[in-house]
Amino acid sequence: MATTEQMHVLITPRMRIKQTRRQLPKPRKKRPVDRVTLPQAGRTRCWFLTQYGAQIASEWPELRGWRPSRTVSDPTAARLRIGHALTVTETGLAFVQDARRRRDACQPAVPPVGLDSRSPPPPRRG
Repeated sequence: MATTEQMHVLITPRMRIKQTRRQLPKPRKKRPVDRVTLPQAGRTRCWFLTQYGAQIASEWPELRGWRPSRTVSDPTAARLRIGHALTVTETGLAFVQDARRRRDACQPAVPPVGLDSRSPPPPRRG
């Protein structure tokens, strides 16, 4: 699980957050991620992987052999797990941001939402 802001830092840190928000999927019947809105956190959106998304991700070469832990199947279940999941995501982001500051090789682990995973990665800057 990740908030919109966390996904922005991980996937598209050099873009404006408005562009990241536009890339996130709109609600529809079959989608790789779903979201819940946290009213106590200023209406922050929190995204989580659906079973369909886990199926798609398991087909990526980078995740071959990966088996997801139990996926959250609905928004109510997501709300119950949100606190711990967002803390774990924030911890991982701290490592990613530190690696980027030190100019270590640090690419997004997955392609940005809406991009074909088979397309070549964008050229590295810096």
